[in-house]
Amino acid sequence: MSILHAPVRILGFGSLLMGNDGVGLKVIEALKMTELEGREDLDIVDAGVCGLDLLNLLDDARKVIVVDAVLADSLPGSVHRIEGKDLLQGAEFHPLLSVHDLTITDVLMIGEQVQTLPEIVVIGIEIGTMVTEATWEISPEVLEGVDKAIKLIREEISSLL
Repeated sequence: MSILHAPVRILGFGSLLMGNDGVGLKVIEALKMTELEGREDLDIVDAGVCGLDLLNLLDDARKVIVVDAVLADSLPGSVHRIEGKDLLQGAEFHPLLSVHDLTITDVLMIGEQVQTLPEIVVIGIEIGTMVTEATWEISPEVLEGVDKAIKLIREEISSLL
């Protein structure tokens, strides 16, 4: 497939069983209820907590937008846009931490060694504290980040599609 015709892929990460950690999946759920769902040039994917399987989801994509919960020492519900290449240049300059055992940065560093990476943008929603107990509840402050994230995602794809 030509890179010009490759899809833009939006990947939501998280676990709905871990409260605020599921906010990336809430973004995916909301996007699937919009006119963007079903477009041939756009994939909207619930990626769960896939870890290294992320590398498979990068294949054949022109651009990948990753949506995940982050700890960035900002107010819960704040939304951060980070270029994937900036994450690879040094995490000390972008102290964002995925709430999963294997961070997005870790996976991208591995991916950079074994495959050609598409353009990657991370949309991180601040959750405030590490989730340590199972719960279905996402705090109202963190849920406020869903609409902000969707707005940023729309801006990302508007120039491409």
